[in-house]
Amino acid sequence: MTDFVEEPFTIISSHYQHKLSCIFHRKRFPYIDDQNREHVVIICHGYMSHKNALFLPQLSRNISNSDTNQFHSVRFDFHGCGESTGRDEWDYGGYEDEAKDDLRCVVEYLRNRNDKYFIRGLIGHSRAGTTALLYALYYDDIPIIVNIAGRYRLERGINERFSKQQLDKLEKNGSFIICTRDDGNFRITREAIERRKSLDLSQIEKIRHAKVLSIWGDQDNVVPGDDIYLYNEQLKNTKKNEMIIVSDANHCFIGKERELINIIQQWIQQSIE
Repeated sequence: MTDFVEEPFTIISSHYQHKLSCIFHRKRFPYIDDQNREHVVIICHGYMSHKNALFLPQLSRNISNSDTNQFHSVRFDFHGCGESTGRDEWDYGGYEDEAKDDLRCVVEYLRNRNDKYFIRGLIGHSRAGTTALLYALYYDDIPIIVNIAGRYRLERGINERFSKQQLDKLEKNGSFIICTRDDGNFRITREAIERRKSLDLSQIEKIRHAKVLSIWGDQDNVVPGDDIYLYNEQLKNTKKNEMIIVSDANHCFIGKERELINIIQQWIQQSIE
């Protein structure tokens, strides 16, 4: 018998009414604190991805490195991704909606579902690393934030990601379609790109109560390395701030999953007082 069960569930986002597909990774013998609470960590996927991508299921299984401090976790698909609804409303520049509607809805659902659940941490990879920090900016009510390879300067990486043909279609038609092998089609619009470019992440300097860890791989060819230093500078007013650079790791930490998870384990286990 495994030490966990995985329970699928669906919630409806409060503003846009999207059906969000979630998995509750429940430990059979969870850590219970002195207030009789069971701790939960929320894990968020990256750009046009889903809740079971890359290292996320493994991170759910191994988020605790102690037999006595076992934490539950929840993985979910942002709207328009994976098994969630809302593909037509998915927005390349919709970081704020993902933080304020999707992610906030998951947090509130867990708190309302059982008053014993305490949201201990929030972990986001790539696009969701940025979204997690925006959540902390807007609400600052989760004690531990882990940003894995999130982009800071959102005006960058656009021309590098899209082909000349796609950008030509954008100029001519105002939008183009990205066709993915496994996850269907996504529409990129000129307005969405402008929304992304205008998002000012320097505002995260207002985060005060969270402990924030930023992780970057030194072989990341998606997000430039100086972004992690910009995060580090802007987060100096938080309760605690640290950055870790993983040698020989790419943007998805392929082949470095165990090292990445070990780093996160140590951060999640720290005192939240």
